[in-house]
Amino acid sequence: MYKRILVPLDASTLSERVLPIAKHLARSLQASLELLLVVAPQAEEVPEEFSALAQQDAEDYLQIRADALAKEIGSARLRYSVQLGHPASLIIEQAEAEPATLVLMSSHGYSGVQRLLLGSVAGKVVQAATTPVLLVPANARSPEGDLVRFERIIVPLDGSKLAECVLPHASGLSRALGAELILLRSYDPRFPGSTVRMHEVSKIVHDAAENYIKAKAEELKAEGLDRISYKIFRGMPAEQIADFAIETANSLTVMCTHGRQGIGRWMLGSVTNAVIHCSEEPVLVIRGVSEDS
Repeated sequence: MYKRILVPLDASTLSERVLPIAKHLARSLQASLELLLVVAPQAEEVPEEFSALAQQDAEDYLQIRADALAKEIGSARLRYSVQLGHPASLIIEQAEAEPATLVLMSSHGYSGVQRLLLGSVAGKVVQAATTPVLLVPANARSPEGDLVRFERIIVPLDGSKLAECVLPHASGLSRALGAELILLRSYDPRFPGSTVRMHEVSKIVHDAAENYIKAKAEELKAEGLDRISYKIFRGMPAEQIADFAIETANSLTVMCTHGRQGIGRWMLGSVTNAVIHCSEEPVLVIRGVSEDS
């Protein structure tokens, strides 16, 4: 499981919204917590003393946040650092510097396709990081209006080994947090050609999907997970996943993206990408086992 939680901050209230979640995860997982603030390089025209002041302000800001957290989780498991450079690149570099690291970030409060713009720091990190990245939308809330809690973990599967790579992460979190694990299987029976036997084809596809997801649930139960269920949906996967997450209070969706290297690492799987852009609930993205570049 995760031994280190890296929380990038930018001195904004939005970025700080994940701190209560970070504290809860650090306690539940017995992980260290590290705050990171990246100061972007100043233009050449800016005097050097102003850059030094910006870095000192960042240090002071992080120390205040770290001191507040240390009172609750202890200073031994808490670190913070200020780095100078390009935010997304340095966040990824810091995340990959230690094994078993989870990056926890807030995504901005836009809705729909604006939720996670490709050019945003969070967007770049989730696109390229090889470490797990947990994105928490700014407006993610519990039904009571509090910050969302992780009481249910949603795991969409499509029948592939790649998608199944998230199961160790999801089951580990389920155990650590005492959360229910919900497996999802969405299928679309459409196919080119005649639709005369569409009903028969749909039943065959549905039965295959149900048999698969039921078998996965039984495997996890055999491993000791007792709070586990599954759902099957007919329709477009991304829409079904996002809608179910919204309907499921205090949920965390865990999804996989492929493991390509080089330029390929900047391309998320289409369903995962769509869910991240549209979901109003937290999403944990896991980089899959490497495929051909």
